[in-house]
Amino acid sequence: MKKILIIGFTLFIVTSILLFGPYQLYPEINEEKALKEFISKDHKFKGHKVIDIDYKGSDTYFVQTRAGEQIKSFIVMRYESSVMNGHWKVFEETSKEQYY
Repeated sequence: MKKILIIGFTLFIVTSILLFGPYQLYPEINEEKALKEFISKDHKFKGHKVIDIDYKGSDTYFVQTRAGEQIKSFIVMRYESSVMNGHWKVFEETSKEQYY
């Protein structure tokens, strides 16, 4: 009985740290949802409806948006400045040759 209580308490502590601690494990596992949350808050995407999100590898996404009749393309990259600090960089397509 004592072993079950120790194991239960340990699991509770570990789960609490993962959910409420400074290092959020959930966005690491579900990065596409974290990207959608970032897009909804970032000023570059205001008034844009996301058409497509395509994972290109190495924490890089190709995002197409629509604002009225205009379609814009973006490259969104996640980079880690430290173990607990992840940030997003956004690059907008600026020419017809698809250079960013």
